Amino acid sequence: MNNKILLNGCFALLFFIPAFMQGQSLSAKAFFSSDSVPAVYLGIDFTLAKLINDEVSNAKTIQLEQFNGINDLVVKENKKYDVQESYHRINWTVDLKEVEERNDKANPNLLKSSNDSDLYRLNTGDIDKLVNNFNYGTHHGYGVLLIMEAMSKSKKMATIWFTLIDMDAKKVLKTEMVEGKLGSGFGFRNYWSSAIKNAINEVKNKYYAQWKSSIGGK
Repeated sequence: MNNKILLNGCFALLFFIPAFMQGQSLSAKAFFSSDSVPAVYLGIDFTLAKLINDEVSNAKTIQLEQFNGINDLVVKENKKYDVQESYHRINWTVDLKEVEERNDKANPNLLKSSNDSDLYRLNTGDIDKLVNNFNYGTHHGYGVLLIMEAMSKSKKMATIWFTLIDMDAKKVLKTEMVEGKLGSGFGFRNYWSSAIKNAINEVKNKYYAQWKSSIGGK
């Protein structure tokens, strides 16, 4: 009888442990302490983006074609736009499904602006709200999401929130706005992708080390 109880208890523990681990809250410190901690790259969300002082571009065309065109470019040319390397990840998967659906539903009437202050209008509360409303599907653990704040043709830069997420809790673990200066590129997609590339390089060359140090990663 005792052996049977012990055996049943072992089986119950085997089922309990994965569920328990899945329910544990994640931490930025654990993420930055080990490059082998896996993460899911969720893409670039343009639903809050502003395009500043660009009178020529058509907002509807940008929303329908360019947002996800930029996402596709970043993933396909991942050696050039290396978000994985900027976050020092060994284990990295990509899923753009939700971000593409969100970008497809973005309101083009809210995109264009003539106000330079829109380049820095968002705060961490705005990022928290977006992350909480994001659909992570079947993913668990850490997610990395880039949230486009604005693209200013007059200031020749983009502002992007680089965001580390606990996908189970729908919680921001670390987010910071990073500026990306415009480079060169022909057409809307390549033009603004140059700014994204420069922002990614800023994270790789400067911000990641600062985040790791401030959070206390090993």
